[in-house]
Amino acid sequence: MISTIYAKKRGAAPADNPHSLSTITIYYDVAIPPPVPLHTGQKVRIIALIPCPTLPRQDEMYDPPHYTVREAGVIGTIVAVRTMETTITEFAVRNENDQSPATYAYLAIQHIQGLTVNLNLWQTIVRTLLLRTLPQTRNIPLELDAVILRNLARLRPERERYASPSLRSNRLEEDIVVESESRLQRRAKKAQQKESDEE
Repeated sequence: MISTIYAKKRGAAPADNPHSLSTITIYYDVAIPPPVPLHTGQKVRIIALIPCPTLPRQDEMYDPPHYTVREAGVIGTIVAVRTMETTITEFAVRNENDQSPATYAYLAIQHIQGLTVNLNLWQTIVRTLLLRTLPQTRNIPLELDAVILRNLARLRPERERYASPSLRSNRLEEDIVVESESRLQRRAKKAQQKESDEE
């Protein structure tokens, strides 16, 4: 089973491979919780998130982040825990896609054991022993209400909203809610109703 991971590209660097000077390593931040907690041996497919502007609002209510997506060209296996910080764990993914210049991808995610990550016994022991000495250089907030727009050019009414269940759950599952009306349609309908009420 391959887990689809939605992630934001943080950067890339040469892979320092003497056999292929064009190879690179790509760094990603995972802000949308994965359907299965990340762990070594897991097969993953990375989908890159591209931030897009949200539709204008007439009120000042909170608007969740919106993204379009594209293939990252990374399909492979998590082979190791690369680094650990106080609140973040980073996994190394060996890319098995021969058509991609990326040999490895690094997935950094907020560390919540059993929810976003699933370290084995020895990894958990090592993390516990080193916890006081681990650095904290940055945070990766989870975007539990992020909206994925599948086709921004056509602004299809159908869109996929990825949300996680309560963090009290034993496992994060991908919860896809397909809405029949677009945000633009709903706001237009609301504006028309307001105008008719004023008349």
